[in-house]
Parts: sequence; structure tokens; C-alpha cells
Amino acid sequence: MFDVIYDTVKAFSQIRFGPWQGLGNVLLVGEGNLSFAKSLFRHPTAHITHMTATVFEKGRNLSDKTVQNANFLRKCGAFVLYGIDATKLEESLKPQKFDTIIFQFPNVNSRDAKYGRNPNYVMIRKFLRNAAAYLEPSGKVLISVVDSPYYEGVFQFDEAAEFAGYETPECYPFDPYCFFEYSHTNTTDDDSAIEDYRKFLTWVFKLKQ
Repeated sequence: MFDVIYDTVKAFSQIRFGPWQGLGNVLLVGEGNLSFAKSLFRHPTAHITHMTATVFEKGRNLSDKTVQNANFLRKCGAFVLYGIDATKLEESLKPQKFDTIIFQFPNVNSRDAKYGRNPNYVMIRKFLRNAAAYLEPSGKVLISVVDSPYYEGVFQFDEAAEFAGYETPECYPFDPYCFFEYSHTNTTDDDSAIEDYRKFLTWVFKLKQ
């Protein structure tokens, strides 16, 4: 009886939290106000052994909420770094390997063509190729985005994975409300992009073996 209950609860957890389990040594990029890093650190299924959380903005441009979250993470033993470009990790991070690399809702906040492409298309390819050098052979990259035909067309994740040396990615529903106190903010203001949409996906990338 109890075995059945345990298996049912375990199966439900796997469906609900998908890839957000057993994350190990984690690198987060493009963290904005660091609220997701804080939430993930306390998440019951994450099982984080160490965390490095990075923010694109320089330290002098941080909001009060970001500073508060950074202080919390540091007290928990995490590393917090500012001014980190997710497409140029080698300029700021020493050579090392992570079990999980996370990029929540990547967006360069521009639709002006770059190399004849949407800049988000270019950015995600550069990020995935750059992240590969910091990923354990059995590790994974998690990227959460809005579930819509527009964003699917912008990022073209299957093509990006092939370009950067990953297997064809899988995707899982992402529920931001499963992450306590997570508040996503846009690139250029404090508004929440999550409130404008109802469906989200987390794409999971693994290196080709």
C-alpha cells in the first residue's frame, strides 16, 4: 500500500517538476533580480550541491531586491557574480564544469536584425556553444521560454542544439508558481513578463556523446 503511494507521489513529482530535480553543481546566467536562484536554492527537489548565480548587469546598477537576494545566496554559500555575459563566459569564469546550467527566459530586448537574424536567435546559439565548455559530459542545460509559435520560431532550439553540439532537446511544461517568491523581470524594466503569458516550457539540452 505504502509502496503504491510512494510511487504515485514520485511520479507526480517527476511530472510536475520535470528537469528541476537533482541539479547538483549549478550555474545560473542572466539572473536579473536573482529571485529564481533564491527560489531554486530552497526548492525541495533541486538537491543543489553548489550554486554560482550570475547577473548581466554591473554591480552599480542593481536594484535593492537584487542586492537582498544576493546577500541571501551568499549566506547560503553560493557565489554571486555581476557583469557576466552568458555568451562570453570564458571572459569571466575560470575553467570548471557544472552539472546544470540554467538560463531563464533569455531575451536581448531587441528585434533589430543581427547577421540577418533575430538577435535572440543569434544569442541562444552563442550561449549554447559557450555553455558546452562548462558542462559536465552527463550534465544538462535548462532554458525556459514562453510557449508560443513566435518564440519557437525565434529560438529554433532544434537547430541551435545541432549547431552547438547537443542532442535534440526535450521540453517540459514550466510552472513559475512552483518556485516560491520567483518574480521574473524584463531586461529593461521591473515589469514581469510572466504575467503576460500563461504557458511556458523548459527546454533540456544534453551534449552529444
